[in-house]
Amino acid sequence: MKPQIANTRPSLAAALQQRILVLDGAMGTMVQACGLSEEDYRGTRFADHAVPLMGNHDVLVLTKPSVIADVHAAYLEVGADIIETDTFSANAISQADYQLEDACYDMNRAAAEVAREVAQRFTEQNSAQPRFVAGSIGPTNRMCSMSALVEDPGARAIDFDTLKDAYRDQMRGLPQRRPLKFVVSAFRFSFPAPSPMLRAELYRAKP
Repeated sequence: MKPQIANTRPSLAAALQQRILVLDGAMGTMVQACGLSEEDYRGTRFADHAVPLMGNHDVLVLTKPSVIADVHAAYLEVGADIIETDTFSANAISQADYQLEDACYDMNRAAAEVAREVAQRFTEQNSAQPRFVAGSIGPTNRMCSMSALVEDPGARAIDFDTLKDAYRDQMRGLPQRRPLKFVVSAFRFSFPAPSPMLRAELYRAKP
């Protein structure tokens, strides 16, 4: 019988009992300030990709991970306790604009790894202030709560099940080495939000 190893990982719940924890800020504006080129976004993996990738910040965890690591570190250096993964749009619905639906799992897995490595480094530097990672889940760029067509109020750009499946695939990638929580971010309308929340509950309920 293998001996049990005590879990020495800092507890988010314990930290919240002691003090107010500070979440990081925006990823997009920090990346824009880096002055990256189309070649930076493409990297080696997507050098011959059919459509432009500039502005697709989520792909940088695969093509320029040092930039994302530096953004995480910048927030931690000024006192943030929790950093969000660079995955706000790393779902098949949003990535369809860049024809990168098939890369979503890799984006989420890499983003979780980059964030965890930076958070771990800062925790080791100051164990009195453990740092945490949250998996960022954005609203996609489609609305299923209302019609975009005045002449057809019943029309929808996407349905609930399609959203749910996209979030399922995103969450499959994020928990590699376990971000502590999912952050469901910036939902403009009430209807899309339950989809990732439901999928998160189903995911956590798996044996």
